[in-house]
Amino acid sequence: MEIMIIVLLLVSLWGIWTLSVRRRLEAQEINIQNALNQIRVQILAEQEALAALTDLLEKAADIEDCREIKRRLELLQKDSREEQRPEKVTKQLEELLQLRENITMLSEQMPLLQSGEIYQKYWKAANSYEHMVRTSSLIYNDSVENFNRMLCKMPDRLAAGICGFRRKKCLEIL
Repeated sequence: MEIMIIVLLLVSLWGIWTLSVRRRLEAQEINIQNALNQIRVQILAEQEALAALTDLLEKAADIEDCREIKRRLELLQKDSREEQRPEKVTKQLEELLQLRENITMLSEQMPLLQSGEIYQKYWKAANSYEHMVRTSSLIYNDSVENFNRMLCKMPDRLAAGICGFRRKKCLEIL
């Protein structure tokens, strides 16, 4: 009888400990998802600023390149509204970087437009959102590293395996 009570007590303690580890890992997963959602919102805002810059360029000079940039931005915006994964976010950031370079090259041909107040306002907004994306990417990567570290520690590793938690990927910061 005493052995049965001890066994039940140990099983209960093990169950409570497993639930505790699960809750901590779930909290980390929520932090990771929140950081990823924050990155998505900031990417969308940067895309809007770049679209406004492209509109200004297109009004200043009817350039075929502007239409191509707008087309690529529209595709990127559709893609950004879907579920985000680290690999997808990295591709979106690479595409945004290329679009920024294209806009910069086009606008360098129009120094009068570049010096305009509206152009400067949108360019500062795009730069600000780019900075926010980088900061949020660092927060995301830190959250993923904390989560992965929890998965590697014994004995938490056992509970994580039982509960089905798997390692997550960090973002590649450009």
